[in-house]
Amino acid sequence: MSSEDLETPKEKGSTGEKQASEAPKPVLSSGSFLLVDYTIRIKETGELVDTTSEKEAREAGIYDASKLYKPRLAIIGKGMLLKAIEDELVTMSVGESKTFEISPEKAFGQRDPTKVKVYPIRKFKDVEAPLVVGARVNINGKEGIIRSIGSGRVQVDFNPYLAGKTLVCNVTIKKIITDDKEKVQQILHNRLPDVDIQKFTIELAPPEVVITLPEEAYLLPNLQIAKRLIAKEIQENIQGIERVKVIELYTKQT
Repeated sequence: MSSEDLETPKEKGSTGEKQASEAPKPVLSSGSFLLVDYTIRIKETGELVDTTSEKEAREAGIYDASKLYKPRLAIIGKGMLLKAIEDELVTMSVGESKTFEISPEKAFGQRDPTKVKVYPIRKFKDVEAPLVVGARVNINGKEGIIRSIGSGRVQVDFNPYLAGKTLVCNVTIKKIITDDKEKVQQILHNRLPDVDIQKFTIELAPPEVVITLPEEAYLLPNLQIAKRLIAKEIQENIQGIERVKVIELYTKQT
């Protein structure tokens, strides 16, 4: 008699229901489109570096009214997020959250002592902003942070602000996008976030996609640059698209 014969009908049914409820985990790889929520902090201080959460930004005092707080588009392998974050995302599924640390080597590198320079204070006589520790200054086209002021000298650190810092990152995959039209929508929204995503008209007919912009987009700053980037990203990331046509339609007012 086999072990299967010893199972009761209820047990057999339970096993089948369990197997049916376990949906296969989607395979994510280079080129996968995701919408991701994230919060990144400096491990040593808890300082909030970046977030897609308006609540987190307000609580940390870094809220920026010009920024859109909502899940962010990430295309795996395209450098839209740190590679260390992408490496975690490809192991996750929709709705899953994960918290992990990112070492300086996998984030913004270790601090380079040779990038800390000392200048005479007279070099800053034309600087309008207050000369205080922590202020950002631009010298010869390079931005640095004032680390100390004393004895007529100013120490400026040209290392990236996050150099040498271990980061703590919490990420959640909100959605995996597989529909090509929705991919186009998200690329548009990523480049033109001030325009309602539903106001773009998209006609997808490979090898061409035709995009009609709403009138409110016409006067956006750097629109021409944004259109070039949109076309490039669509061609590079959506299979079968070779031509991107962007239409600005002007209707005579009566």
